Amino acid sequence: MMSPFRLLTAASLVATMAMTSCATVFNRPVQPVKVTSEPSGMSFTVKTPDGEVVGQGVTPGEVRLKTSSAYFRPATYQFEFRRGGKLIGTRTLTGELSGWYVGNVLIGGLIGMIVIDPLSGAMFTLPNDVHQSGAPLASIEMTEGRSLAVVSIDTLSSDERARLVRL
Repeated sequence: MMSPFRLLTAASLVATMAMTSCATVFNRPVQPVKVTSEPSGMSFTVKTPDGEVVGQGVTPGEVRLKTSSAYFRPATYQFEFRRGGKLIGTRTLTGELSGWYVGNVLIGGLIGMIVIDPLSGAMFTLPNDVHQSGAPLASIEMTEGRSLAVVSIDTLSSDERARLVRL
């Protein structure tokens, strides 16, 4: 027969394992993101998909962003880089599932998996940095606030490359 102390210790260990939420322990719901550009000194604005401005500054800089936008939804941000008032480029940043979130499966943390980590936003992480390189090779202002910029394909993000259309 187990002593009361050992029984209490075992019960405490089981309860802790069942209620642990790995991502909340190792991640934070708000994460710093470094913002850089080449050349430095570009102004940047960070917006949500709804167009709400959640950060701005001058490169090199840093913004603190929420990793989640809602229950089980990663946050997505649009970075606009400008120099002299002209739009130089945009970058999209989207949260990704944290490896620590999977730790809930390994240790049996069901409450952490479906309640704590999703509600805290810690189940997602953001990339640590955003970089805008180079300026347009040529730029033409058009009517209705539109513009045309010729850029090197090397300066495009993978998301921007995926939207290219072969002519």
